[in-house]
Amino acid sequence: MENVVENIPTSLYGNLSKKLVNLVLGTKDKNAVPADLSKKIIYLWRQDQLASPTGIKTLLEAAVMVDAEATHSTLGELGLQEVVTTLRSI
Repeated sequence: MENVVENIPTSLYGNLSKKLVNLVLGTKDKNAVPADLSKKIIYLWRQDQLASPTGIKTLLEAAVMVDAEATHSTLGELGLQEVVTTLRSI
């Protein structure tokens, strides 16, 4: 997943993190994200690190678990087609 984050411009981290948080928090399936990943997201949020490389990586992992197609669509809206292609190959 690190190579995916490397292909995302840092200028998009803030906007992308907000969109991914909304996607993850909007799920109706409360078991979609494992507890340890949820705890990591909460920790990063408390440290104001969701818009960091580690935060984006963690949010992407959770968002793909919640709804992979919506995650791909969100990335596509931001012009990150190469990232979508890489994610689909993982």
